[in-house]
Amino acid sequence: TTIRPGIVRAKKMGLVQSRTADLIFTMEPAFAGEQLFDPQNKGRIMALFRNPVDRLVSKFYYLQTATWERTYKPEWKDMTIVEWAELPSEDENFMVRKLSGKRFSEPVNEMDLILAKEFLRQRVVVGLMGEMTESFRRFNIAMNVDVQEERNRRCVEEYFGVKDADSGVKNSNKHPKVVEGSPEWRALAKKNHLDIILYSYAERLFEEQKQIIDSYTAQDSENKQ
Repeated sequence: TTIRPGIVRAKKMGLVQSRTADLIFTMEPAFAGEQLFDPQNKGRIMALFRNPVDRLVSKFYYLQTATWERTYKPEWKDMTIVEWAELPSEDENFMVRKLSGKRFSEPVNEMDLILAKEFLRQRVVVGLMGEMTESFRRFNIAMNVDVQEERNRRCVEEYFGVKDADSGVKNSNKHPKVVEGSPEWRALAKKNHLDIILYSYAERLFEEQKQIIDSYTAQDSENKQ
């Protein structure tokens, strides 16, 4: 279900209707939601958002050294971020593209931004990478995961517990930071201006959803009494 052909295959096989999968991971949330689910078989979408400039900077440095990746780019080592930002790229406004259902080859515009915002507002439990612990607390509530169970508690501690100073963060890629307002930041933000707007909207939804998510736990407590 990561890409469109897999989603189409899952639909033909009746994956959602079979109730054999508790979680579905995909890079095509709009397409997956449209193809896999129906009024009798609904789901909840949970998504973790990262500042678009931070994501691109991480990608720039990661693919310079990631020899194991199919998209390894050793030639980027000889480029500055500003030079890299000027290259043609299908990765521009990645979040708007994915949430509006556009393909990489298709341009995106303000209308797609509106569609992406509505998709977030109506369908997504929003998480932020800068608020990982709180985000996964909400995801657990939305999925009705009991974090007091031993296996679940160990999982939470492994990812969010106290770590040794040199142990690092899972799936992290250490690289120089780009400061907001710098030439590098401005170059990437200009090319991904729709994603910048969408990310600001996601931050707003993150704040607005807290009360809604917390009401789930209050309601659950009342039902248990």
